[in-house]
Amino acid sequence: MKKENIKPIVYEIQYGKIIVKLDEIMKRLDVSNYELNSKANIKFQTIQNLRINKSSRIDFEVLAKLCYSLDCKVEDILEYVPNNDAE
Repeated sequence: MKKENIKPIVYEIQYGKIIVKLDEIMKRLDVSNYELNSKANIKFQTIQNLRINKSSRIDFEVLAKLCYSLDCKVEDILEYVPNNDAE
């Protein structure tokens, strides 16, 4: 990546957002919060916050546990959505 390709963040809204698709995956696989909590050893509240897109960050260990337990890839769980109004 060249330096001229790096965009400054002027306003918070410009950089877009990350969508967590854990709820979709869990529904498709018919996995409950309780089941994921007990099998993946992830706190119930963490699972719930990720399902409803309420989390502002995710720990790499939690992400790895989700990928392993649900047999999926990071890109199956997280999606970057750019802001179309940027620039």
